[in-house]
Amino acid sequence: MEMGDGMENRNQLQYNSNDVISVWENVSQNYDCEKYWNVQNRANLQRLLYHIGDPQGKTIIEVGSGSAFTSLTIAKMGAEVSLLDISKVTLDLAIKNFVNCGMTIPKCYCEDALNNSVPTGTYDVVWNGGVIEHFFNDGKKKLILEMLRMAKPDGVVIILVPNSWCIEFQIIQVLLKLSKKWIYGFEDDMSPRRLRMMCKELRINNVEAYSFNPIAGWLWIPIINNIIRHIGIDTLDRHIKKSIFGNVTALVIKKCCNENIHDHGL
Repeated sequence: MEMGDGMENRNQLQYNSNDVISVWENVSQNYDCEKYWNVQNRANLQRLLYHIGDPQGKTIIEVGSGSAFTSLTIAKMGAEVSLLDISKVTLDLAIKNFVNCGMTIPKCYCEDALNNSVPTGTYDVVWNGGVIEHFFNDGKKKLILEMLRMAKPDGVVIILVPNSWCIEFQIIQVLLKLSKKWIYGFEDDMSPRRLRMMCKELRINNVEAYSFNPIAGWLWIPIINNIIRHIGIDTLDRHIKKSIFGNVTALVIKKCCNENIHDHGL
């Protein structure tokens, strides 16, 4: 049994929505653009762009947008960006970031990702990072289906999530939770294998899942972090490298032209 599979029998969709809002509004107080663009998040952006292609002119929505620093960067590349987040406070901070950079305010949905008013088949790209792990199993499935619903025929869904096979990060996470220093609420990370199995259960085809970034998990351990930086291997090339034990799992779904989302119902 892989780490995280202990949640397989949890049939709730998600945790209490009021708790979700309070957790992420607390996290949002620490958003800092300069600190955000470390090499890990630059690697995430490179992987995202690899699957998006040239963002110029594409309609792209981030579902569970948080700081929206990545969406802001993609908007600067010419994409028409939209944001969805359950927290108005967090969305207001994201809008402020756009305004401060002289960018057009994106279309925003202050809604639950599992129950929203985003029109069906609207976006070329539907994506998020660090969101799906905060739902129980049925919530994960519903989130995937909702994101697929939002995508245009021939559109793409991209999900980035911490990898449950990144052993060092899983150990650090347990220790932080035991010491009550973990600030991110409920988290159930996912391996590529588990995501592929979930998509198979949902009868979703055209799926690619892999993990990357074998460096980032070790950066949570101060002494190893210092060693990695000292010997000069904390580089973008190493962070974007694929690895079964990488810190990040990527799920990429290409939506078929004739795909009917109602055929995938839970």
